Amino acid sequence: MNFNIRSFAIFFAFVGTFTSNSAFVIDIYRDDNSYYGDHIIDDLNTPKDAWDYEVVTLYKFLNAEYYGIIRIGRPAQEFRVVFDSAWADSWVPSQHCGFTELACMLHNRYDSSKSSTYKENGRIFSRKSQELELGGFLSVDNFHLEHIEVANQTFIEMTHMSWKPFALQKSDGIIGLGWRSLATNGTIPFFYNMIKQKLVKQNLFTFYMNRDETTNKAGKLILGNTDRSHAKDNLTYVRVVDKGYWTIQMDRVTIDVKKMNKTYAFCKNHCQVVMDTSANTISGPANEIQAINNLLGAKNIWPYWPYKYMVDCRQYALLPHVSFVFNDKEFTIDSKYYVQHVVYHGVQVCLSPFVTSAIGTWELGGAFLMQFYTEFDFDNERIGIAETVF
Repeated sequence: MNFNIRSFAIFFAFVGTFTSNSAFVIDIYRDDNSYYGDHIIDDLNTPKDAWDYEVVTLYKFLNAEYYGIIRIGRPAQEFRVVFDSAWADSWVPSQHCGFTELACMLHNRYDSSKSSTYKENGRIFSRKSQELELGGFLSVDNFHLEHIEVANQTFIEMTHMSWKPFALQKSDGIIGLGWRSLATNGTIPFFYNMIKQKLVKQNLFTFYMNRDETTNKAGKLILGNTDRSHAKDNLTYVRVVDKGYWTIQMDRVTIDVKKMNKTYAFCKNHCQVVMDTSANTISGPANEIQAINNLLGAKNIWPYWPYKYMVDCRQYALLPHVSFVFNDKEFTIDSKYYVQHVVYHGVQVCLSPFVTSAIGTWELGGAFLMQFYTEFDFDNERIGIAETVF
């Protein structure tokens, strides 16, 4: 169905609260909730000594949010969490939220009074930026994956969560997979604790993701091991240049516009790029993002959805490939993966993934990761990239 002005206004009134860097869109793909409930087997009493890595199934919501399941405490309290390479802290909403904290109240909340393994910390946490506001306090408890228990994990109980963006997220919280320098008050991040407690085979984690419309599964995260059967070729390794975010150096970005018989380049003289497993977009400096969207024929849809651009759904399959070059090797994404489909009450919109970066640098999220297997290697301080085999 094509837009008319009234449908357009109603649609963007609905989605207008979404953030520019976390574009939570109505998904044309199935979101099967049958995973939850009795499907999860409570195996906390099962010996876990035989496990030296963990495979976490990732699920997608609105084709924009990718999350897995953890449980905290004993008896287990279950949470949907984003495994985020751009955070180091781990957090979930707290039972101590006030009744006026609607974003918190809409999610599963951790109740320390119900956990026999809870330990008090109490230090205050606060973060505020242009995009979000969070507040809470630190606590300690045991975190449970399907086969592995991470003991004495310090995390944040959030008592304040800004309505935007958290009220409309499916996930309850975050497991931070960033470098320790990002952590609050010198706390030990989740994966560092896995290493410290000798729960991993290798000191790295691996993502491979998909946008298969026949399933609500979004791929897998392997904590502590690799699965090279999902890498089409040998990995290209790119050195980490900033041990906070997973920041690497990119040679350039190119777009081959066949109808103009011309190739356009961005980030021409190398630039730094953050690999962000929590986002579904590709963000960069405002002037370059504007130029890329111009090449795609994408139209700014301000004021209905600030900083987002719309492309013609009838033509999106014909949009040019976009190539990201690392160590002189091209990694090319196709429009069928990078264009974000939005459907609301029969109204369809196709969005460009290219948005302005809040931190002024390039960030590659799901629009890139959907096609590329990635290994985040702590010991060798590098990221390995290869085309994904599903």
